[in-house]
Amino acid sequence: MSGYSEVLYVIFAMVIVSTMALNANRVIQVNNVSMIEGQLEGQVIAYAQDIIEESRALAFDEETTDDASGNSVVPVYIPGGFSTLGKDTGESGRTTFDDFDDFNGFSETKNFNGVDYLITVEVQYLNHSSEYNTFSTAAGKSTLKQITVNVESDYLKKNPGSENTNYNFSFIRSYYAD
Repeated sequence: MSGYSEVLYVIFAMVIVSTMALNANRVIQVNNVSMIEGQLEGQVIAYAQDIIEESRALAFDEETTDDASGNSVVPVYIPGGFSTLGKDTGESGRTTFDDFDDFNGFSETKNFNGVDYLITVEVQYLNHSSEYNTFSTAAGKSTLKQITVNVESDYLKKNPGSENTNYNFSFIRSYYAD
């Protein structure tokens, strides 16, 4: 009987060591996935920030761009004199945009290091509600515009088999802060 107990101890020890090895492998795999997701999220943040910074460098509105002499034009009625959101005639891509809201409706698929990202951009006028100090989408025009950059990728999901995680980054711009 004593011979059997030693075999049982060996089997029990092998089960414990095997379980520990499996757990160690699982932890290593989870760490690797987290590290890769962190790198991909860094690319998402950098590209969204690039679009926001590029839009901030442009005029607030089509009606406030420079004239032929290089002088800044100011509309007579503010905010009623501002243009509608979106691209204007002759503006086909980011390199031809000349004001902040031209990015409204912009969309592209960008590939970084073999990973495709779907980028969509929305610009909207905002109204300020002093009652609760909150902003809401405006039906009309105002001196505030918000740009929201949305980025998705098939490689960035909340859980395996679930929908893509939608990363969105926003910036509020005021006509008077230019």
